[in-house]
Amino acid sequence: MNFYFVKKPSLLRDGIQELLKRRFNESHIICCNQFNYEEIHEASIILIDVDEALTKLDDLERLHNEGVKIAMWVEDLGIRGAKPLFKMGLEGYLYYDIDEDTLVKALRFIIEGKRYVSPLLGGMLIDVYRKSHIKKVKPPLDLLSRREWEVLQLLVKGYNNVRIADELFLSDKTVKNYVSSILHKLHVPDRTNAVIKALKKQWLYL
Repeated sequence: MNFYFVKKPSLLRDGIQELLKRRFNESHIICCNQFNYEEIHEASIILIDVDEALTKLDDLERLHNEGVKIAMWVEDLGIRGAKPLFKMGLEGYLYYDIDEDTLVKALRFIIEGKRYVSPLLGGMLIDVYRKSHIKKVKPPLDLLSRREWEVLQLLVKGYNNVRIADELFLSDKTVKNYVSSILHKLHVPDRTNAVIKALKKQWLYL
């Protein structure tokens, strides 16, 4: 597997590069200062800094359409102009304040064909989907039970387990079991990613 990490030189970049070499030692890890389509189009997965990504939107969309897995690396929650990258529906949106195990877990999710979004970036992605997918709900009742669907609807509203339990007249433990079942069936690691998937699939809207 060809793994490209596109980010300007820094101690952080060096640390991540060593981490990738250590935890993905069967992959070919390539670090680039700048995005170069001719070099990078053979990548299996690309981890790219958001500032560099914003200068290469057309190339990234082309690669994404060709099936290359792309994850965006974000260090500033106040980044402006990143909406096109969130609308693109990339495989990963990673915030720099992430521990090693979570980063590895996120990248393995992406390699497996799943999507990972850091919880702190979830709000940005949800906002994009909220504004661009205002359509009739489409319950995935072939995938989720009716009760799981009811729980998912309340997750999208931002309810915690206690509030969901009160709303549906269930125990906290039962709600926790439903949430775990939803995450398993949707192949997502957490509630934020479950909500994002539901919005992306147009099952629900905010």
